[in-house]
Amino acid sequence: MPKAAPVKWKKNASSALTRALRFEKQGKRFFTAAAAKSADAFARRVFELLAVMEDQHAADILAISRRLEEEGKFPPVSAMPSEARTRMFKRETSRIRKEVAISGDAAAAMRKALGFEAEGREMYRRMAETAGHPQEKKFFRLLSAEEGKHFEVIYEYLDFLEATGLRMGE
Repeated sequence: MPKAAPVKWKKNASSALTRALRFEKQGKRFFTAAAAKSADAFARRVFELLAVMEDQHAADILAISRRLEEEGKFPPVSAMPSEARTRMFKRETSRIRKEVAISGDAAAAMRKALGFEAEGREMYRRMAETAGHPQEKKFFRLLSAEEGKHFEVIYEYLDFLEATGLRMGE
């Protein structure tokens, strides 16, 4: 009977990682499509960068999933890749923000992106709360924090659009 707990934990972790991978792939599709359809140069580049970030999250999730399957335990999680990606995201966003050409389409697409990032942040927060292993908790907290930082950058851009007087459809 004592062996049931680790098997249940591994199954729960695997299920959470599968859901996370599905979410990141959905995010990449959304941001890739938004980039391709965006007439606004700034929005297009932000969406392209977000697609890359989602792809990196998916790669992290796949690597952890493989190790979980091979070793039967959740591998140690480092905050370093997460922090490096966040710094890159903020640096790139700051750089391309100076080149902004504003349109109502950009604001509408950014609002959708904002919702997507909020959903991811909350999903990963809940996964961290229910995680059965300390490294699993740490990993989902890191993903939640990254999604939160993406949310902040997008929110700042929307705030910038509103401060410049842009109205939807203008």
